[in-house]
Amino acid sequence: MNHANYTTTRKVITLTTVILSMISQVLALGTSRSEDVNVFDRGDTPMRYMSGTFNTNRLRLSTEATVAITNVEELYSAVNDPANSGTTLVLAPGVYVLTSTDPGGAVRPNRGRLELQEDMSLLGVVGDRNAVVIDAFNLPAPSFRLDDNRQVGGVRIGRGRNSIEWMTFRDARFGTANIQTSLQSPGTAYVRVAHVSSSGSNRGLDVINFGPESSGETIEADVVDNDFFNNKRGPINQGVRIANFGGVASVINARVVGNRAWDNRQAGRAIANNGATNSSVNVFSTGNRFYGNSIGTAIYGGFSGSADQANGNRIDFEAHGDWFVDNTISHPFDVGGLGVSGAENGAFPNRVNNNTVNVRLWGCRMSGNLPYDLIGIGARSLPESIGSPGENNHATIEIHGAGIGTGRWEPVEALFNSVPFDATTTNSVTVIR
Repeated sequence: MNHANYTTTRKVITLTTVILSMISQVLALGTSRSEDVNVFDRGDTPMRYMSGTFNTNRLRLSTEATVAITNVEELYSAVNDPANSGTTLVLAPGVYVLTSTDPGGAVRPNRGRLELQEDMSLLGVVGDRNAVVIDAFNLPAPSFRLDDNRQVGGVRIGRGRNSIEWMTFRDARFGTANIQTSLQSPGTAYVRVAHVSSSGSNRGLDVINFGPESSGETIEADVVDNDFFNNKRGPINQGVRIANFGGVASVINARVVGNRAWDNRQAGRAIANNGATNSSVNVFSTGNRFYGNSIGTAIYGGFSGSADQANGNRIDFEAHGDWFVDNTISHPFDVGGLGVSGAENGAFPNRVNNNTVNVRLWGCRMSGNLPYDLIGIGARSLPESIGSPGENNHATIEIHGAGIGTGRWEPVEALFNSVPFDATTTNSVTVIR
């Protein structure tokens, strides 16, 4: 082991503060299903809100304009009509099969992808996420390519205020995700994905600032009460990814509440600054369950998988009552319960520098993961033959609370300042208890 740092802390919280915090959570969670999100199962301290008052309903659209949809042709017509900006498309029960051409053989706009207009929402049957199914199995690989050949998801959002609720999305086989926030428009994007089932793609959901054109942009995201599972297309895949990708000074603020992610070949959830510079991701996470993946959640302050560098980035992650259990699927990359890396380098030496990750865990549970429940790394090159990953990358992990159920959870840990080993490294991992 590479001389990781350990610090012990103790904090005293008054009962009044705890009760007020719990009440605020109850009021904020609103329509989330009580059987999936138990706000009293969060640990023993109040939340440090990542972006203002915690409220998973705050990104809902206020518009009352709706368009009724009963078949896939009506869906395409409504989604592709700019006049429907600011409306909610209400889909009747059924399976909506996406195709690259219309019944007459003409190529559809966006090659059959669904790209929501500004301030547009999709709504299925409230209370039944399985009643409305968006099926992308028949979309060919070209449907997921932009004109510059970059690959994207089957349903794209990110213009103004977009929300998707109470639906099933499946089988965007050749896309980067079933649902992706890669549309760009000036100003902050407000996105909400709630009560959704998403499977059979590379990712169930991709919350992403996409490319250099996203530099300086901000995404506010609510991800609430979703099922992300069986996303195994391609070598690298996740239930949900939250990432800045290739931009400068991009920001994502995400509230991730009451979701379940299982049977995803790589990670239940990945959080990263991938090839980004001076960018940040802030995640408040509560009541989520990650099980049966290769790793429950993987966090990379800076990530470089190519010649691009990832420098000066930051991730702040706070979890209350999340479970990382029984993640045992074999994979050549990260495995285990929760993996925290200040920086990750996968191609050339010294590509990741000056990145920071701060993780705070309150009343979380880790057990039954292979080979470790908690992996903490200051910076890593994978494979180690690459050489030095870079310098001045730091990961700090705070562990608070007595856990859920009986007794304090005691994770099986692996902690390394730098991989490969370097006795003079400026990279570090610190655990605070």
